[in-house]
Amino acid sequence: MSKWEEKKFKEFIKLNRGFDLPNDKMKFGNYPVVASTNIKGYHISYKVTAPVVVTGRSGSLGVVQYIDKNCTPLNTTLYVKDFKGNFPRFVYYYLKTMRLDTFNSGAGVPTLNQNHLHSMKINIPDIPTQECIADILSAYDDLIEANNRRIELLEQAAQELYKEWFVRFRFPGHEKAKFENGLPEGWTVKRIGDLFQITSSKRVYLADYVENGIPFYRSKEVIQLSQGQAITEPLYISNATFQNFKNKFGAPEENDILITSVGTIGISYLVDGHEFYFKDGNLTWIKSGSDKILSLFLFQWLNSQGGKQQLHQSTIGTSQSALTIENLKKIKLIVPDKKLVEDYYNKTYDMIEKKRILQKNNQNLTAQRDLLLPRLMSGKLEV
Repeated sequence: MSKWEEKKFKEFIKLNRGFDLPNDKMKFGNYPVVASTNIKGYHISYKVTAPVVVTGRSGSLGVVQYIDKNCTPLNTTLYVKDFKGNFPRFVYYYLKTMRLDTFNSGAGVPTLNQNHLHSMKINIPDIPTQECIADILSAYDDLIEANNRRIELLEQAAQELYKEWFVRFRFPGHEKAKFENGLPEGWTVKRIGDLFQITSSKRVYLADYVENGIPFYRSKEVIQLSQGQAITEPLYISNATFQNFKNKFGAPEENDILITSVGTIGISYLVDGHEFYFKDGNLTWIKSGSDKILSLFLFQWLNSQGGKQQLHQSTIGTSQSALTIENLKKIKLIVPDKKLVEDYYNKTYDMIEKKRILQKNNQNLTAQRDLLLPRLMSGKLEV
């Protein structure tokens, strides 16, 4: 039988602010540099020994990260300086249940003031129970991480084939190819807007949200989907509202592409065919139309180094970057001959499908883990 004890948060762990490390002082090395939502880069030295639990302090709040390497948390984060004898992995999962984003004390920039946490009363189990809870939840995360490694290998294989054929020009039959103006014969340069219809959605208002229905995605959800993650805060519109939009203006179809176009620029999502609608303004919709094969080629280009550079060169704004529909239409794309694009599609189709299956598995695993998480952390589910 596990034992639970009521404590103040400050008796549970001690949080410290991260460290200053300007971009111009970073020197590439082996140690992660941890920002408020992700690993920003790598540096030649570190400030904190593993394991490290980090959460956002300024800008982005609520994301909790577990880093199993020596690292440097940045000054936009708080990290656990003292676990006070508690099991580090349990601490990580416990913080995830606390909805730290709700402790925002900033008037403009979201800010987490740890002083607001100190006196909070929480229930914490004994160490053996902490370890048991962490082991159960870690089993899900280990499976998710294994799938992520397989997804990464599939993405690398598709990108490597793209570079081999369309950047290095070592495509099948390249030995006999004739070149004109630096391109193989039959290849053309066209603006994306001449190849695809590019648009956005119609306005959906707060009053249109319902408890259950057709999924509604913002940039946040599209980024999560593109990374194979489960939707953390699902939003819905009614089927009637969706059907009205779909009948009048259309809705995303399989092999259409959505691109994040404000703030975080250039994250692309290849639509898998399930029904949903999305937020206007922050997301741009590239309709595949009748050419699903060329759409897949465009998707790989958008995720290539050259494609990402072109997108960022086409953004406007200083305080908040934006990629307008008109600027996206003007971007030039090298289009190989039709047969080669079809050959590339046939070579990479299985990779895309395997990736989708793995991402769906991860979403299901995440949902199962997140159902268990609050029950385990509250003691409602005995271990």
